[in-house]
Amino acid sequence: MKLAKALWILGNLLVNITIGIYIYLSSKAPLDPIERHNYLNENWDIYAGHWKAEFVFMTMIAIGAIYFAINFKKISWTLVSVGQLISLSLYPIMLGGYQNTPFEIAEMANQMAIVVFVFGNIVFLGGLIHLYLYDSLLNKWIRFSAVGFASIALIAFSISFMGFIDWKQALIIGPLTNLLFLINAYYGFKIKLENMKK
Repeated sequence: MKLAKALWILGNLLVNITIGIYIYLSSKAPLDPIERHNYLNENWDIYAGHWKAEFVFMTMIAIGAIYFAINFKKISWTLVSVGQLISLSLYPIMLGGYQNTPFEIAEMANQMAIVVFVFGNIVFLGGLIHLYLYDSLLNKWIRFSAVGFASIALIAFSISFMGFIDWKQALIIGPLTNLLFLINAYYGFKIKLENMKK
């Protein structure tokens, strides 16, 4: 229980750092897709290190969520777990598909990663909405803030998944997801053994 809590809390806190790093890296990369691909390969050690760290942090979140899904026996935790497992599959795609590959192969890997990223987040966010709507561990204003943040993000990712907007446009809601990860971490602190299976 303590390890699951620690992994959930640390994962949600640390992934915020990697989000900030990604925003910084993206701001430095060229806009042209081919130039961006070349830039990524020239700075591969930085990008690979970043994605490997994020892979670890997202795995920590997944382990915590799976443990809670097994012990709480709630559909919300099952959705969170499945969403995380889907999202985890994008890291091998990026780490294996971008380095020293022709642009066409890298672009194919990128499109695969985007689909996995967007759909994984849709499932994950759906689980969080259900969790915070029906759970009573947090104060109402925190719960409903989390529901609001997750709902806005879910709508943005769903619209992106349906092809109405680009996935980068959906990332406008980035600050809301940062706050959501912080609320997730705080929620982890509030979980107690006696709450299991209630």
